[in-house]
Amino acid sequence: MSVELTPTVEWLPQCYPHEDGEGSESDGYHEHVSVYLVRADDGDILVDSGSVYHREEVRASVEAAADDAGLDALVLSHSDYPHAGNVSPLGAASEDVELVASSGSPAQQGLPEARKVSIGDEERVCGRRFSFVDPPLADRSHTTWIYDHGDGVLFTADGFGAYHPPDRCEATSADFEDGIPAEAAFEYHRDNLVWLRYVDPDKIRRALDEIFATYDVTAIAPVHGPPVVAGDVEPYLDGFYDAAERIADEYEVDGST
Repeated sequence: MSVELTPTVEWLPQCYPHEDGEGSESDGYHEHVSVYLVRADDGDILVDSGSVYHREEVRASVEAAADDAGLDALVLSHSDYPHAGNVSPLGAASEDVELVASSGSPAQQGLPEARKVSIGDEERVCGRRFSFVDPPLADRSHTTWIYDHGDGVLFTADGFGAYHPPDRCEATSADFEDGIPAEAAFEYHRDNLVWLRYVDPDKIRRALDEIFATYDVTAIAPVHGPPVVAGDVEPYLDGFYDAAERIADEYEVDGST
């Protein structure tokens, strides 16, 4: 299954039941572990490779969505298993599929054949121009966000996630009546980016505002949440800023609640 986000970017959704939401708004909800296919002029590019638990599903989705020759490149936001679990099964780092990795040292993380990119770099992959952005929202220090200059999609790895009802596994923000529910985004970030409770929300806002002022973002493509498309970007950001303030307000710096 693939969902068209922009003329040349497709979402290949995968998800699993979220198990930590007992007694909360997200109890019984699902969490995405998705990948994205970019149809560049010189080949098909996959952004992230998905989880090992979805190996067969990811491989089948990629085979169905990619052209007859298969993938030409795979670009990793970082090397954690939910993002890099299927590098070898998808043929990356072979003579047929180029592997591009943002890790500070791909070889030390088991990716010796990868082309290394660093935060701040601008690179062409299959003729497509990408910028590798310092992410204000990340769960690992070697993470990068990836901006596609072709269609204006910002791939945000662990940032901007949200839980979703089990009947909305293939829904983008446009398929929700009022956009992605703010409570689902709040609970995702509270659970997964726990350091947010210690950070001044205004600092996060300034960092994100700078990114969105620098890049013309037409869609946000998270790994762990529904994609945010077209006119839903600004309302989603407003909801996220509110969530960041709620998270900070729930905790004291000394660890008491």
